[in-house]
Amino acid sequence: MSRKNQMPEPGNDHLVEQGFTLIELMMTLVISSFVIIALYATYTSQQRVYAVQDQVAAMQQNIRAGLDILTRELRLAGYHGTSSTLSPSCNIGAAGAPVAPGVLSVAANQLDFSRDLNSDGDCSDPGENLTYALYVAADGVTKLGRRDNNNAVPAYQAVADSFDAIEFRYLDKNGLVTTTPADVSLVQVSILARATRPDDRFRNTATYTAASGNVLWVANDNFRRRFFMTTVQCRNMGL
Repeated sequence: MSRKNQMPEPGNDHLVEQGFTLIELMMTLVISSFVIIALYATYTSQQRVYAVQDQVAAMQQNIRAGLDILTRELRLAGYHGTSSTLSPSCNIGAAGAPVAPGVLSVAANQLDFSRDLNSDGDCSDPGENLTYALYVAADGVTKLGRRDNNNAVPAYQAVADSFDAIEFRYLDKNGLVTTTPADVSLVQVSILARATRPDDRFRNTATYTAASGNVLWVANDNFRRRFFMTTVQCRNMGL
């Protein structure tokens, strides 16, 4: 008799064909689907966390870079080296003020100051009469700008991108608020940076308060923000 026609004898289980039933296959597919869904959810969650961290890091790097440039230049406000006589060019934007380099105004939304970097008795060289403020660039983004008032056509140059608000607060050598430019010894800078893109899964309803106690910005949108405040000592002023 041919072997392929043999019927399995009782007790010979090794001759019985084994495999998965349809129900077992269905259960395997269902379990596999749940595993894949869980892995995908974990992946997308990690991607979102990375994107948020990337946005926050970019904001912090941007604002720190801008403030670093501003503070380094502001510390030299009022510097005139060994020059004993100064020309009125040190008073651009400060009509009627005594001829001396320094902080030229006490405006809350912009910072005007001068310095005689090469000690030649005037403040008319490049970089010696500056204004810092927020401005809206051609691309529609509000940026921290630096304007050299000694240029033939003074215009803001971007120092850092994407801001909502800024406030300058002026203090004398005793730490008291002053409205007299010549008495300024310290400048407090409050600045609010904004992410370049909104996040539909995030809602910002925070209120940001400047060093003066004034409300700088009330948010009600999907943008992440970072608020920074720093105090800069003008080493050559208020002595």
